[in-house]
Amino acid sequence: MRASILLGLCLLGFATPVVAQQKPADEAVATTTVSGHVYCADTNAPARMASVILQPAGAIDALKPGGDNHVSSHGESVETLLDGSFTIQHVPPGTYYVIASEPGYISPVASLFLPASDHATTEDSAAKRIPRSAPRITVQANLPVTVNVTLERGAAVSGTVLYDDGSPASGLHVMVLVRIKDGWVHLPSNPVGNSSYSASTDDQGNYRISGLPARDYVLEVELNLSKTTYSIDDHGSTSLSMNRFYSLSIYSGGKTRPKDAVSFSLSLGEERHGEDIEIPISRMHSVHGSIVAARDGHVINGGQLSLLYPDDKSEASHTSLTKDDDGFSFSFVPEGDYILRVNSASDNEYVEIPNPPHSSPPTRTETHTVRGYGSADYPLHIGSDLAGIVVAVPDLAGQKSQLKP
Repeated sequence: MRASILLGLCLLGFATPVVAQQKPADEAVATTTVSGHVYCADTNAPARMASVILQPAGAIDALKPGGDNHVSSHGESVETLLDGSFTIQHVPPGTYYVIASEPGYISPVASLFLPASDHATTEDSAAKRIPRSAPRITVQANLPVTVNVTLERGAAVSGTVLYDDGSPASGLHVMVLVRIKDGWVHLPSNPVGNSSYSASTDDQGNYRISGLPARDYVLEVELNLSKTTYSIDDHGSTSLSMNRFYSLSIYSGGKTRPKDAVSFSLSLGEERHGEDIEIPISRMHSVHGSIVAARDGHVINGGQLSLLYPDDKSEASHTSLTKDDDGFSFSFVPEGDYILRVNSASDNEYVEIPNPPHSSPPTRTETHTVRGYGSADYPLHIGSDLAGIVVAVPDLAGQKSQLKP
């Protein structure tokens, strides 16, 4: 579920307020200046401190909806002034789209990188999907270009995430999923600008996500457990290393599966309130156990574990064994029937290796696999806390131990 559709896009490099790329030393092509104003369509006011970049029209036009789209370019990203004006200097000759972005407004190129809708085909050209909010300009050497850009406000959704005892679920990550033919996928981060299609809940459990295209959506809330290693040196500098070891998602309507989630539709510019999510902690339980070798029953100290739904084998949650574990643990699992699947089980040696002097942290852990094992499935019914579960995994055929005599 975590596959992202946009993350390879080089436009992400322009998400900082100003990114000025140095021109190649051998560049001798005469350039020019592109300037103009950016306005907000809903207020007719200037778009203040908005980001503006130029993207090569040929590269954008070649993109296909739902494809593995990437755009490689270099140039300058600028911010508009308080009157909405902008100036981009040293622009080489060519044809470009002028792309502006502001939090709460739809990125003009967002539709190119969204999952294709049910009625879209891979033959739809990008040029047909680029809205008028991304003007197309032709730049000639030493001939300044002036252009105005208008931004369309996107939809927004807000609500509260609570545990079923009424307490607020603060500090949780809320994301939107968009409908495709086969189900729901994550709506990727805005490829241009400083907004994203996700939010964290505040101390009261409240969230708000804006700048959304008009589509059908469901919400996902992640419950994550992680371990963080930190180090603070004599100068007060801090280094952090986080390891996420358990994750569970809850969807709109308090459902534990995206296919059961309660969906909603957003229209352009709509402000939708009250999309609340309740996390059913009173119907969640812990699961503890160990992995052993079927050959001799010794406990195995490495492996990946997943809880799968029996009907379609989709994943409900996952965890893994680390050097600090003497067994596996699923900290909170909704009631129901599951298949506990063990993959990549192995006997491991965990070795602490010193880092270079004055490094933080002072050591790192290296994992040396001594013997690997096959996969195993174990049916589970969870109606209360479970402990003492033992999952036996088979040897891999033809494998020899790497232990030294």
